[in-house]
Amino acid sequence: MQYLLKIRVSDIIIFIDTLVNYKTMPKTKEQFEQIRQERINTIMESALKLLAMKGYDAVSLDEVSKDANCSHGLLYHYFESKKDLYIAVVNKIVMPYMKDMVTGINFDQKAKFTAHDLIEATLKRIKMVDDRNPWIIYLFLNIHLQKNLFNKKVCERTPAFQYIEDLIKKGQEEGDFNSHSPVELTISVLSTFKGLAFTRIHIGYKRFLSPSSDIIMRMLYK
Repeated sequence: MQYLLKIRVSDIIIFIDTLVNYKTMPKTKEQFEQIRQERINTIMESALKLLAMKGYDAVSLDEVSKDANCSHGLLYHYFESKKDLYIAVVNKIVMPYMKDMVTGINFDQKAKFTAHDLIEATLKRIKMVDDRNPWIIYLFLNIHLQKNLFNKKVCERTPAFQYIEDLIKKGQEEGDFNSHSPVELTISVLSTFKGLAFTRIHIGYKRFLSPSSDIIMRMLYK
């Protein structure tokens, strides 16, 4: 317990939270840090689901603190604002997850093969038993299909949106995809995934039935 004598004043609120919510007090600085990180993870996981389902503007930090079972003071100790919390969720949960999801896909092959592999990888994650998967995918798609969260401009040219659009254009140039608007086709594909993720969230793994990747690919083929 000697390390507690050196604790910063700003960490007192974390110490109080530990007293209230944990049966066993940490005996080392490492254990204290582990509890601190667990709290941060709990807050971000609550924010992940609330932001995905309700959208950035509709979520309050009060809702997040209640869902995470923590005080406002503790939440503000870790995150200065809702924007700060949102950015942390995107950078530490959503983007690493999406990067891992597409690992192994060959982005140098013909567009129709890359598109098929991307669709297959996304469907595989949505269909998994782990209920966390559809929440992350749903929030990711919200980022690319709604108004920009901070400057209110239509978010049609985010990196992921732009990549899918360019991939469709490449497929059109290669003669495999139809000549419909690449922007509209991009919206159609991403919206399909968003709808599937939403359905998976609400009806659960056992009742969820996913279409095959070939059905979604038909939106793109001639």
